[in-house]
Amino acid sequence: MEYLEGYNNNLKNRLFGLLCEYEKNNEWEKFLDSILIELISYPEENRTINYYRLYTKVASLRYLSYEYFRKTIFDCMSLLSKL
Repeated sequence: MEYLEGYNNNLKNRLFGLLCEYEKNNEWEKFLDSILIELISYPEENRTINYYRLYTKVASLRYLSYEYFRKTIFDCMSLLSKL
């Protein structure tokens, strides 16, 4: 499970990077897509209710205003701690 902890930490960093890209108004949507693709490859045996909550929250980011986008990013980072 050590690899999973490392993976989750990496994903937290990528989510924070996504927030930074969004704030700079760069190509954040491509970055978001790469995170979603990575989440799809998350090991099935480790998918819990929190994984599905995480995935749906990340998928919703494309449609949120800045205030909710930022809050949802931090919610997702907290969920990663519970996986």
